[in-house]
Amino acid sequence: MATGSEIAIALEAAAMLESSGLKVAVVSMPCWELFDQQSDQYRQSVLGSAPRIAVEALTGFGWDRYLRPQDVFIGMTDFGASGPAPELYEYFGITKEAICETAERLVQRS
Repeated sequence: MATGSEIAIALEAAAMLESSGLKVAVVSMPCWELFDQQSDQYRQSVLGSAPRIAVEALTGFGWDRYLRPQDVFIGMTDFGASGPAPELYEYFGITKEAICETAERLVQRS
């Protein structure tokens, strides 16, 4: 799950995971408020029951409503860094490789 520019990273990770045989769905959540207005049945059909990873180039604030205790947030843990986005993403571990490693670990656990 991701919003904004993080969707591109999530899609790259999904392609890598699918090439290794893992079935993956990427959920684009451009507006949490509109998603939250949908029925419980619809939200569940979108989120599914598989392990979830939220990817955000900010803190995890807000993602907790979509992540269960066994799921994972990949993003920043604090504020204050500045620089080119690719360098910051690498520094904070917001990469397709990190997503793939996390997804493989979650699938092995489930």
